[in-house]
Amino acid sequence: MKKILILLVVLLALGSCDDGFEEMNVNPTKPTQLDPKTKLTYIQLYTGGSNYVAYLFWNMIHLMPNVQHLNNTHYGPIFNYKEGHTHWLFEEQFSTTVKNIVDLIDQLENSDSPTAQSDLAIAKIQRVLIFSRLTDAYGDIPYSEAGKGFIEGIRFPKYDRQSDIYADMLAQLEAAVTTLASSGPSSYGSADLLYGGDNSKWIKFGNSLMLRLAMRMVNVDNAAAQQWASKAITGGVMTSNADIAFTQYENHANDGGPNVNPLTKCFTSRAQNQVKISATFMDWMKDRTDPRVSVLCSTTSGDTDYDLQFGQDINDPARGDANSKPNVHIFGGNSTVGPFIVYDAPFFFQTYAEVEYMLAEAAERWGLAGGDVEAHYNAGVRASMTYLSMYGHGVEITDTQINDYLAANPFVAVDALQMINEQYWAATFGNGLETYSNWKRSGYPVLVPFDLAASTTGEIPRRFVYPGSEILNNPENVQEAIDIQGDELTTRMWWDQN
Repeated sequence: MKKILILLVVLLALGSCDDGFEEMNVNPTKPTQLDPKTKLTYIQLYTGGSNYVAYLFWNMIHLMPNVQHLNNTHYGPIFNYKEGHTHWLFEEQFSTTVKNIVDLIDQLENSDSPTAQSDLAIAKIQRVLIFSRLTDAYGDIPYSEAGKGFIEGIRFPKYDRQSDIYADMLAQLEAAVTTLASSGPSSYGSADLLYGGDNSKWIKFGNSLMLRLAMRMVNVDNAAAQQWASKAITGGVMTSNADIAFTQYENHANDGGPNVNPLTKCFTSRAQNQVKISATFMDWMKDRTDPRVSVLCSTTSGDTDYDLQFGQDINDPARGDANSKPNVHIFGGNSTVGPFIVYDAPFFFQTYAEVEYMLAEAAERWGLAGGDVEAHYNAGVRASMTYLSMYGHGVEITDTQINDYLAANPFVAVDALQMINEQYWAATFGNGLETYSNWKRSGYPVLVPFDLAASTTGEIPRRFVYPGSEILNNPENVQEAIDIQGDELTTRMWWDQN
């Protein structure tokens, strides 16, 4: 009994030694949670791409050639899938923006800050931007359980159906803009890289994103598409280039990190004769005497003169040779010409021009937006040319040039959908994912068939395939998604029914 009592005393003594250890082991100078402002800045910066190599692979090497804006000679014929290239978008975004936006939302939902509601609404719109880009690239993806490894211990998230993802994203946008319309200012201020914490701008962006998602659905659920488009328009979408959603990068020419515009870094990382303007795009512009030719394109020697520009056919037998046709003109290539090769260039997520083209289509399809298709079309053309001045460095297309362009290329009502979506294709040059998604949805422009592509037998891919890392680490959930949707380059996702 004595031995037992001694043992109990020792155990109690040892137990009492733990008293206060938890507090003693907490560093009082180190925060246990980051400020929401810091998190939002990180998320917004990385939404555009934290690694230019990732953006190079999935945007410039795959998507921009897929929509025939570019020919990339460094990797040979287009549509030839390169293992690992299209995985970057998934792997990068889920490991950076997804887990951090989910964490930010969880923090704000449990906050008693007086600005928490506005902060949360903005975070939810940002979340929709992130996930909409991912689902538009891959189809069914982790969504409802994504990013919850730390918060809820969900290490292997299920894959949600794209139809369910879209339904939730639209509902999230509707709730967020409603909150922002009735709540006070957020706490973000200048930490908000898109709009500086301006609720009115976020409302317009939220509704404009809603309109984008609505238009994606026209071929799979026209009634719902019309309903959501009407809500977006009634709620108030972008009304000028001042409403554009973009991040402004800093000028760090030798920095490969997130402070450099990823698109700029892509082009400057390639030899001048490796990235060439597709003849499909160049010929379309030149057939219309488009002033954007001299803004977007230059010779390999840096000359932007309109008459010197020409493109390369995607079926050119020499297109896989990086040394072929040294005078074929490229996008950028010299830091003194071409807005996109400037390191401090803005990175655009959605432009006012895109919104006007969607309004034109909504007017054409359903009589929405006042029903004046031509007025919205013309406003889209004007905005798509004037917003290029936001790159600075002397880039400008004048009102006279725009007026001359519209006079030479008047709107034709019977060709409304084709004209609207071809202009959308031109206006989103550089934003390969948006160009690609709208091309799949609308069917315009009609692109040139490719003679050979081993991966797809010449067919333009319809999506990115799932990463090998997911198949290795989350096999059951990935396989379920594959069984339901499929996982080929030519697999059509839920809304892609054109």
